[in-house]
Amino acid sequence: MKRYPIFRKENIPAYLTVMSAWAVVSVGSAGLLVLLTDSLSFPVALAWAAATAMAGMGIMFVASIINLRKLAPGFRRLAEGEPDPRIPPVWCPVLTAATNAAMELASRGRRSGTP
Repeated sequence: MKRYPIFRKENIPAYLTVMSAWAVVSVGSAGLLVLLTDSLSFPVALAWAAATAMAGMGIMFVASIINLRKLAPGFRRLAEGEPDPRIPPVWCPVLTAATNAAMELASRGRRSGTP
């Protein structure tokens, strides 16, 4: 099974969407922080909110990479046609949904007789 790059130019629109969500969450969080504290300036609150939101996104990104590496052997077995590829469960709902979709696709392929 060939290795795929983590970053691809085709994904730039998706990256921009995620960064837009980061900006919206950061601005909203900073506004709420200023409203609740009444002592912080908006630029200081925005810097804090942007840094902490990005740190949270970084944690999720690294955790997803770790989970994908954990899933890789099971996906290789699935690609080789094993009926029980022993794909381990992971905490991430997105990766769980992708695993379920891959298992269903492989099952349909076996039922229809295509490899």
